[in-house]
Amino acid sequence: MSATRRLFFALWPEAAWAAQLSQLAAPLLRVARGRAVPVPNLHLTVCFLGEVEETRLAALRRRAGQVHVPAFELVFQRLEFLPKARVLAATGAAAPPAATALAEALASAAADVGLTPDPKPWLPHVTLMRNAGRPSPTDGSAAPWPLFDLRLPVLQFYLAESQRLGSNTEDASQTMRYARLASWPLVG
Repeated sequence: MSATRRLFFALWPEAAWAAQLSQLAAPLLRVARGRAVPVPNLHLTVCFLGEVEETRLAALRRRAGQVHVPAFELVFQRLEFLPKARVLAATGAAAPPAATALAEALASAAADVGLTPDPKPWLPHVTLMRNAGRPSPTDGSAAPWPLFDLRLPVLQFYLAESQRLGSNTEDASQTMRYARLASWPLVG
């Protein structure tokens, strides 16, 4: 049996952008229940691939290099609780057409090399807390959730790997590291 790696295509904000988002969310994260995602791990998954055999990695990289989509900007405006995923995330304006085109192109690239990417439509969001419960007025979050206008220029995309550090499953957000394996520029 071939070795596998847990892979996904993602957008990665610069460290200063991620720190600014974390600072905007800090008051709510302090009172919310769940596991905060460390700032270096903040990213946007565009296309989740799951367990991928090592033998497919070279073909996946070649095919990803054939994706040509214009650069775009994502706008984040609010924090939102996503109940199905049980996450607290930064969300915002609808994805521009180029962002949707990137998500579709990456899913197609994965399928072209025999992978079965996650079929859910892409919702641009940055997960800030996992295993979250819905904040309620009794936990101190009755004040309005912060509204903001944080713009993320997207000039490239990444192939990334989710790596478990050690065997501590108690706090997965602290025991996961995301390694960027390759990147490709967007057009323009």
